[in-house]
Amino acid sequence: MAFDIKTSKWLNESKSGNFVFAPVGGICNVQIFDRIRDETCGEMIGNLAQIIAQLPMQKPIDTASIKIESPYEISQDRFVFDVVINSGGGDVMVARSIASMFALAKSRGAIIRTHNIGRAASAASWLAIQGTPGYRIMSADAHNLIHYGSVNVSGSRDQELEIETQNTKKSRKLLFDTYEQYTKLTPKELTKYARVENSGKLFAQECLEKYLCDWILTSDGRLIGHSR
Repeated sequence: MAFDIKTSKWLNESKSGNFVFAPVGGICNVQIFDRIRDETCGEMIGNLAQIIAQLPMQKPIDTASIKIESPYEISQDRFVFDVVINSGGGDVMVARSIASMFALAKSRGAIIRTHNIGRAASAASWLAIQGTPGYRIMSADAHNLIHYGSVNVSGSRDQELEIETQNTKKSRKLLFDTYEQYTKLTPKELTKYARVENSGKLFAQECLEKYLCDWILTSDGRLIGHSR
């Protein structure tokens, strides 16, 4: 057992930890507290895939047609992934792998309940908004930072450079298409972050207004939702 624990820590290589914990009572806890990289998230993604593969197939929840009174009131037949985020972001391709696990879980009827407890920056911001709508929570003192990301394009020939450049543009379009899908940020608002040196730090109230989250959790335990 000691060897297993040591190996697990080495594989994750995290300061604070990016981990998936064994499900208990229909809830699986996931924490993203470190940089989103292959080294820190590879084992986590593998564990997510194994858990999701064992879920019974259910009809995906239709959050657009139901009124969610509280993100903590969920019927017992629904499996929940509790994703707690406090991360400065990292590799977009790794974040896309995690997002694909979120999408797969939703397709099987599970709920992705995200909690931004400190910061969700860059790739972590992109993940935080992809929780199940109506179940995205943000601490009152937390913030969400939208960042287009930086990239290095390399190649030995002009054609290779052109292909890499086009792939980068497609990848960035995917990121911002997701913000348009899950939030009420307009394309015009998002263009502010289209330059690498620009980033948008949005605090809880603005995130709530722009639907980057659905609930603000106050320091005294109250939940503030969208205006009815």
